[in-house]
Amino acid sequence: MESILKIVLSAIMSLITALSSFLATPPMGNDINPTLPPSDIGLMDFDFLKYPDEAVKTLEDNGISLETFKDRATEGDGEYGEARGHEDANGVIVSPYYSLKINGHSVPVYSTVTFVGDTETGELHSFSEIYIDEITELPLKITLSSEDYKIKSALCLPDSLKVVSHMNNNTLTAFIKGTGTYTFVLNKSQEAAFTLFVKDRLDEDATIESLKLAYGEENVTVYDSGVHYLDYINVTKDNSVIYLRQGAYLVANHKYEINSLEDEALYVEEEALSSNALGLTRMPFVNFGNCSNVRFYGRGIIDMTRLDRRERRGMVFTNCNNVEVIGPKIINSPEWSFIAYNCENVNIVDLDIFGYRINSDGFAICSSRNVNVSRSFVRTGDDLFGVKGLGGYDGIKCQNVTFSECYGWGGKARCFGIFGEVHAPISDITFKDSAVIYRDATWDNDRVCSLGIIVEQAGGSISNVTYDNIEIYKDTGRAIGCLIYSDDIENFVVDNIQYKNIKYNAELPAKFTSNGKQNTINATIENVTANEEKLTSDNIIKDEFANVTFRD
Repeated sequence: MESILKIVLSAIMSLITALSSFLATPPMGNDINPTLPPSDIGLMDFDFLKYPDEAVKTLEDNGISLETFKDRATEGDGEYGEARGHEDANGVIVSPYYSLKINGHSVPVYSTVTFVGDTETGELHSFSEIYIDEITELPLKITLSSEDYKIKSALCLPDSLKVVSHMNNNTLTAFIKGTGTYTFVLNKSQEAAFTLFVKDRLDEDATIESLKLAYGEENVTVYDSGVHYLDYINVTKDNSVIYLRQGAYLVANHKYEINSLEDEALYVEEEALSSNALGLTRMPFVNFGNCSNVRFYGRGIIDMTRLDRRERRGMVFTNCNNVEVIGPKIINSPEWSFIAYNCENVNIVDLDIFGYRINSDGFAICSSRNVNVSRSFVRTGDDLFGVKGLGGYDGIKCQNVTFSECYGWGGKARCFGIFGEVHAPISDITFKDSAVIYRDATWDNDRVCSLGIIVEQAGGSISNVTYDNIEIYKDTGRAIGCLIYSDDIENFVVDNIQYKNIKYNAELPAKFTSNGKQNTINATIENVTANEEKLTSDNIIKDEFANVTFRD
């Protein structure tokens, strides 16, 4: 009895301590004023992501300099040289810039190379990831410090998060509450950004056991924390589950030297020919083909840094039904990072993608139906959140696709929209509750933009597309573009395109034009602000083939 009383008294004292700390903190909400910070809260009421030391090292331990690592994004001759693989260090390193404390507890900070279009340089994007309980009520105190990188100012984006940052002695302090993706732009520059991913805490053991019960133990493949070197993963069986435990680090093995278009044709994997519906001659690193009720779960990472350009694609689903992907990260895919082609009933949550190589598109949702992509962050070297209408089957179409709570940072191309191939009909597409941090590709301002419908190959049509509640911090080119781009397209219809509740800053006006030939564009604009001015017929560009209606 005495021991029980001691346990109860200890629990009561812990509760009193927690309540005292709680009462000492400011009122709840992400707009907490950090100029009046409480003392360190001290509660370790979260878990954090830690990658294995043998995979993720410091630059010193890798034996390379910071400039050499950043130069991966720009060195080499031509597209194949700039996008070649690297084996001297993996795609993620221990951040050389930052140390992080949350509620006074140290949290690992990692970095990966990205591309900045304004300066045409490679720069580091640093990130950390923590996990909290859904019922957590206390705010999290973030303290980001740097010894070597001078922090003069900080801005947390998107603005809708209402997080205020405080600077003192080269240290950033902010308070956040709740899950989300918090990106800090430092010194009003793209040079050394930091993103904190805050996600729901998960009991991995219990989750894996429940999956084994639901799908059968023989159908659940688990990659434990640690490094796994693989050629590829191929799934063609119904009711299959791949699970990456937190800290699982999957490294794609480099097998083929590809330095030219001719080299691409040299290497054929027989298994690929029967395992995908895209006509790929080499396996994607993760392939799901012709199967139903399949899952890819977990907070591990897929690192494709070692592969040469177009050696493999990233994660590909073709001819699949009832698909769910939750939790992983993809780093440096040598070509399209995530593809869903001719799939139905697809749910994607918390899939974050980093890269710098040309053609390393983030999401390519191609000719698929009933697709939801949410809570995902993409910063890659091509389009970020794209929808396409690829042919291949009679009657194929892309319909009912929604992107929500997604965040993009584009250095080479476009962010949210329908891009390039429209061989088949595309309809009922929604982009909502999302944000563009930066977009600074300006190599063709009629082809690249933040929110785009850019028709380069025709054969189908586009209808019922909505952009709603989107903010764009900065676009150095065009924020909104709805254009029939290619000269040879005629009698193409883009109908019922709605832009609502959008706020952006951009150098160029929104543009709605055909290619000079008989095509149709019908769009509606409601509550859209450009550079702090309401968008009207006086500050957009349109031609005789575009009908743009403004609503109050």
